[in-house]
Amino acid sequence: MEPENTKTEVFMLKSERIHLRVFLAIPEPASGQLPSVQIHHAGGGYELIYEKMTVQLAKLGFVGITMIHRGYPGSEGEMEYGKGEITDIGNLIEEMTGRSYIDPARMGIMGYSRGGHNAILAIEKLNCFTAGALWSTPVDMFELVRVVPWISEIIGGFPDEIPEEYHIRSAINFISQVTCPLLIIHGEQDEVVSVRHAKRLVQALEDHDKPFEIHLFPDEGHTWSVSGFDNNWRITLDFFKRQL
Repeated sequence: MEPENTKTEVFMLKSERIHLRVFLAIPEPASGQLPSVQIHHAGGGYELIYEKMTVQLAKLGFVGITMIHRGYPGSEGEMEYGKGEITDIGNLIEEMTGRSYIDPARMGIMGYSRGGHNAILAIEKLNCFTAGALWSTPVDMFELVRVVPWISEIIGGFPDEIPEEYHIRSAINFISQVTCPLLIIHGEQDEVVSVRHAKRLVQALEDHDKPFEIHLFPDEGHTWSVSGFDNNWRITLDFFKRQL
């Protein structure tokens, strides 16, 4: 039975020495512990669509959670492109699991582009998620910086200067640590994050006998069409309903 209403909450999460804005949508009436889904925004920044998505999640019985990452307007700190952001997600988990209505055994995470990058790194390094959905997600920073060289300014240099910083941010190196089913969605015309990232991820998941689902769309690029976005969201909601 789906909840009749939703309640929303905004608070500032303290992570290390900075504060990050978090938006929650909570089903009402809530009964017992509930599954939750975190949504992590893309590199272009935080938009109201993420809050609308969390409310839709709440209407389906999930606690919807979305956070403005460090370095973006609304939160403090500076971008680190997959390092400090994972610490922040860990602190968000600690905050959420301290709330009586969150079921720690049914936590999902999703993200688009840089948000997907943060999501898969969090899955690998924090070992607490039950399902993860990745839209247009880069998994190899050594490859991505060749297409998007400005990320070197955030990371602090190029791979030949600081290879370890790129290694720790490349999820493809830690697939053995994936502990939950993954949903992978990618456009085959993506010129920012090549579909090669998704295909390499699938191969690595198969090599490590990890469960996954993949949906590739031949006519979609990095910025999704309206119909493409709607289809992705439908597929993602179905995935979380089954997994959580």
